[in-house]
Amino acid sequence: MKKHLLYFVLLIGSLLSFIGCVRETPLNTNHKENFDALWNIINERYCYLDEKDLDWDTMYTHYSGYLNVVKGDDLRFFKMLSTMLNELKDGHVNLISTFNVGRYNGWQGDPSEGYNHYTRKKILGDNYLSSGGMRYVKGVSNIDKDIKIGYILYESFSSSLGDMNFIFNFMSDCHGIIIDVRGNGGGLVDNANRLVSYFIEQKELVGFYSYKTGPGRDKFSELKPEYIEPHKSVRWLSKPVVVLQDRGCYSATNDFLSKIRVAKNVVRIGLPSGGGGGMPAVSELPNGWRVRYSAVKGYSRDKVSLEKGIAPDIYMANEIFDVQPNAKDRIMGKAIEYIIAAYKKTN
Repeated sequence: MKKHLLYFVLLIGSLLSFIGCVRETPLNTNHKENFDALWNIINERYCYLDEKDLDWDTMYTHYSGYLNVVKGDDLRFFKMLSTMLNELKDGHVNLISTFNVGRYNGWQGDPSEGYNHYTRKKILGDNYLSSGGMRYVKGVSNIDKDIKIGYILYESFSSSLGDMNFIFNFMSDCHGIIIDVRGNGGGLVDNANRLVSYFIEQKELVGFYSYKTGPGRDKFSELKPEYIEPHKSVRWLSKPVVVLQDRGCYSATNDFLSKIRVAKNVVRIGLPSGGGGGMPAVSELPNGWRVRYSAVKGYSRDKVSLEKGIAPDIYMANEIFDVQPNAKDRIMGKAIEYIIAAYKKTN
C-alpha cells in the first residue's frame, strides 16, 4: 500500500508541476528524438508488455514511418503518438501536452450492457439519502414484499465513503444489501481497501503487486503481499451482500472487485470488469510533454494479473437501454433474486 501511495503522490505532483511550470520554449522539439524517447519509456518502464497482444518492436517500425507525414505539425504528431500508445489498450496510459490529453477508452465496452440510468433513478427516487460519495435507500423487493433490501450507489472511488456506521444502522432491518459500482471508473485505492474492510472479520491477504526494477522487459521485483485489516468497529458480516459490476469498472474499482472476493457473505453479479490492474507513473519527453503509464502490476490473492479485468461470480448482461429505455435491469433483478433465495435458505 505504501508503494501504491508513493506512485499516486508522484503522479499528482508531476501533473501539478507540469500545469504550473510549462516551458515557453520546449527543450527539444525534434519529432524523431521525442518519438524515440516515448517508445523507449514504454519499452523499458511499462509493466504490461508481456501481457499485451502486440509486438512493441513492430510498433516502432510502423509508427516511425509516419514521422515525415506529420513533420512540422505538433498536433498531428501528438495524435500519432497517442494512436501508438492506444495500441497498448490501457486506460492508465496517457500522453499529456499543454493542448490535449491522449486517452484510451476502449476498456469500457458498451455501457448500456451494464447499467440503466432509468432504473437507477427509479430505485433512488426523490427521497434517497446521501453520505460522502454514496447515495442509498432501502425498500421492499418488487418480487417478494416480505423482503427488505438496501441499495447503495457508489459511482467513484475518488469520492469518500459514506458514514458506514449510520448506513449499516439505517439498513439493519434489511435482509441484504446491494452495492452498485457499475460505471465506477476508479479513484483512490485507499477507498477501495476501506470499503472491503467493512465486510471481513479478520486480517486477509487480498493480493500482490510487483514493480519494474530495471529497463529489461522481464525486470520485476518479487511479488509483494498486500493485506487488509477488518474495520475496528463497523462491519456487515451476517447478511448477504451483492456487488453489481460491469465493464465500466476500472482501476481502483477493478482492484476492489478482486479484493472483495475474500468476504464470505459477498457475491458479485454482472459483467467482467474493464481491467486496469496497474499503478501509474509519469515520465517527461524532451519537448516537455508527459507520458503516464502503468509501472506496478497488480495481482489477485491467487497471483493472477488484474490487468484484463475481474470476472463476476454470476454472469448477467442487460439489454441495450439506448434502444429500449424501459427494459428491465437484469443485473439488478438477479441481485434481488439472490438475496431472496439466500434469506429463504436460512429461514
